[in-house]
Amino acid sequence: MNKKIILNYQNFKIFFTVFLFWFSIQFGKPIEDSIAFVLVISIGIIHGANDLFILSLKKINNNRFVTNLSIYLGIVLFCVIFYIINPFLAILLFIFISSYHFGEEHLSEQVRLNNYFDTVYFIVYGLLIFSMLFYEALFEVNAIMIELTKATFSEMLVQITLTTSLVFFILMNAFLVLKHKIETKVFLKEVFFLGLFFLVFKTSSLILSFAIYFIFWHSIPSIIHQILFIYGDVTKKSIVLYVKKAFLFWLISIIGLLVLYQFILEVTLLSTIVFVILLSVTAPHIWVMYKMKN
Repeated sequence: MNKKIILNYQNFKIFFTVFLFWFSIQFGKPIEDSIAFVLVISIGIIHGANDLFILSLKKINNNRFVTNLSIYLGIVLFCVIFYIINPFLAILLFIFISSYHFGEEHLSEQVRLNNYFDTVYFIVYGLLIFSMLFYEALFEVNAIMIELTKATFSEMLVQITLTTSLVFFILMNAFLVLKHKIETKVFLKEVFFLGLFFLVFKTSSLILSFAIYFIFWHSIPSIIHQILFIYGDVTKKSIVLYVKKAFLFWLISIIGLLVLYQFILEVTLLSTIVFVILLSVTAPHIWVMYKMKN
């Protein structure tokens, strides 16, 4: 049943990615970005809003809940302090841990070799996604970077990251095929997905491009895995219960986003504030997902 749910969703996300690819050709940036913001501040934030509830479950609660909560809040505080001390390095850290998180969510069910290989493999995949996105929308990326860090990414740095991550991804997959850890068709399928992402990123605005991957290829699959872990099955009832549990944290996040946007005068892009919210919750969310899956 679980495999059927995941397979059905895979067909859905491919269809929706192609649909939004067509949509981005038909409509302008304001409409694209409006849809993207709605997706990110709804599903995107909700997918990490049940972290504390997951920590409270006996299945992963090896320590007391208060201890886990302290670690969770400590990670958030560390990210905030690190960003205040050195914004540029904090953004680089965010990209690296998000790269691992994207790769782990997308590839962990089809590849499990050893901890060292898996970690590098997941990071390489995530860096490939980020570098493709940055390559196609570097001007928009740097507009956000200037507000966040007063610094920018050079075109050469993005090109080197894109080339290096692509080469490593191909070599690591070739190794997995030769070792019979994955089938050739699995590798070719991932290459097809990467080609699809590149076309989407080339056609769509930065925010919509990010939303398409972040929502349909990361957040919703993560929500499915969380619901399966918490309730044992994905049904209408379990989805409603999941959303109800997440609502308070989601509401607090939205209020915080609006307050930041209104009172931080030097920030003019809503996308910058959304990025800051994601930055502060990504690291503790990755820790919770690690505990959940292990």
